[in-house]
Amino acid sequence: MFARFVSGQRVLAGVVIGDVDASGASETELLRVLGERAARLAHEPLTLQLGAKRVSAPLEEFGVALAPAESARRALGVGRDGGWLAGALRYLRSSWMKEQLPAALELDRQRFESALSRLEASLVDDPPFSGAIRVDAGTARAVPPHAGQKVVVEDARRAVTEAVSHGRSRAPVSLRVENVTPQLAPGSLEAALAQAQRALSQRVVLESGSRRLELEPTELGALLDSRVLAGVPTLAVDASRLDAWLAPRRASLEAPARDAAFEVSAQDDVKVVPAAAGVKLETEAVRQALWSAAQSDSHRGELPLLQDPLPTRSTEQAEALRIRRLVGTFTTRHPCCQPRVDNIHRIATLLDGLVVEPGQQVSVNAIVGPRTLKNGFVLAPSIEDGEMVDTIGGGVSQFATTLFNALFRAGYEILERKPHTYWFPRYPMGIEATLSWPHPDIVFKNDTPAGLLVKTSFTDKSVTVKLYGDLDGRRVVTSVSDRRDIIQPVVELLPNRAVPPDEEKVKEGGMIGWSVLVERTVTFADGSKREDKRKVTYKPKPRRVDVHPCRIPKGEPGASGEPCPEPEPDEEPAAEATAQPG
Repeated sequence: MFARFVSGQRVLAGVVIGDVDASGASETELLRVLGERAARLAHEPLTLQLGAKRVSAPLEEFGVALAPAESARRALGVGRDGGWLAGALRYLRSSWMKEQLPAALELDRQRFESALSRLEASLVDDPPFSGAIRVDAGTARAVPPHAGQKVVVEDARRAVTEAVSHGRSRAPVSLRVENVTPQLAPGSLEAALAQAQRALSQRVVLESGSRRLELEPTELGALLDSRVLAGVPTLAVDASRLDAWLAPRRASLEAPARDAAFEVSAQDDVKVVPAAAGVKLETEAVRQALWSAAQSDSHRGELPLLQDPLPTRSTEQAEALRIRRLVGTFTTRHPCCQPRVDNIHRIATLLDGLVVEPGQQVSVNAIVGPRTLKNGFVLAPSIEDGEMVDTIGGGVSQFATTLFNALFRAGYEILERKPHTYWFPRYPMGIEATLSWPHPDIVFKNDTPAGLLVKTSFTDKSVTVKLYGDLDGRRVVTSVSDRRDIIQPVVELLPNRAVPPDEEKVKEGGMIGWSVLVERTVTFADGSKREDKRKVTYKPKPRRVDVHPCRIPKGEPGASGEPCPEPEPDEEPAAEATAQPG
């Protein structure tokens, strides 16, 4: 039996590791059980006791954890380690006795001492005091050290690890204290007081250009932290308190990065507005500069500014785009003050200042996004499936037509564009575009070696798009043919019993449909040409007429099937009686 046990891979019966019964477990089973116990143990509270006082914290805060692999190794070694005879005796005892083994632990001493120091304040009534410099309302004073009681760290470590390793972590762990008398280096407290008094003697000023940071003695005093290091009191500006003090002041001292931009004059001259890096206050750098200035005779110093973030487009990059002159412009007009005008102005605003890199493709919809109330658009008439309906963003097609004309006449490559279903007299025939979300869209490419700047403007009755760049010597000629393929409008009879059978009321006059051929020739500086041709077809608008239902032919929408009444014949007037002379 013993020989089979030794050659096997299971824990001897009766073995308990920590508070885990490992009897008969295989290595895999034991590792799983110990891992699960380690996870639970980390979150269980460990209670420390000093006299009548108790305080608890999760075991993981002490940096103490069960080590499953080493604990499993210990359990599996029972009856196998220490020689054949000793192993045989332990094997025989296992049938009637349990063997308690301490679990293996992992200990982070730094975390243990940190947790103990934090909890000690709730257990010890009279801790030792190392001495300090206190500041009240900008006035510093020295507080000498005094003796007190302190938990013996090594005793506490041994007591906690023993309790956890033997499965007794649920019971309070008793601590021991000792009397401690802190010692300071001779004259160090007086030197620290003199340093504090010098720092608080007047206002501290940090400056950088037009940016200025000032701290009165009371403000600086509230930021000072006093600690004893190696028996010497030291003073410093506390980083967390400084960060809180800086928070409401950052807005006036910091600035976001500014990309290089383009400024256009009333005469269409283009000028590059230089880029500027962002400006940030880094708390640690300010802390050091502040304390250094407070120790100087002038109490003044340089305000450290971090140049971050850098601009996305530098001045040099903007100048390299060669956006130099007006290369295209177009204006469309509209009646004032309709809801659609708000949408025209909104989309114009969203695209104003757009810069397109050489070779870059641009989707208007991708830039503007969905037309929603949140995005600043309103309800206005638009065409959907050939019908006029109210939609959010109705009217943006007028801006689309304006932009398309500017791009088309300047010779830029048009990748996607759709004309209106019906022609509107306010747009150039054949050279116009509609826009909706997500389609139809306007997609174009800046196929010039220079950048392209889009500027928009509007009045109550018009919208204008201006394009700035460098066409590199290209010339553009456009033409639109006469109307062709004329299609007469159909007549739609609409039932209306208010209309007499022998009358009709024209609701919509309708419009013919037709096609035009739009051509554009772009001639480049080297003499090569690009020719674009497109047939644009406009549907006829039906002529819609209100009639009595009896006038609508059988089978047509609105037909009643009733016969129309015959018109009443006109009656001849009765002859007037004429008196005869008597």
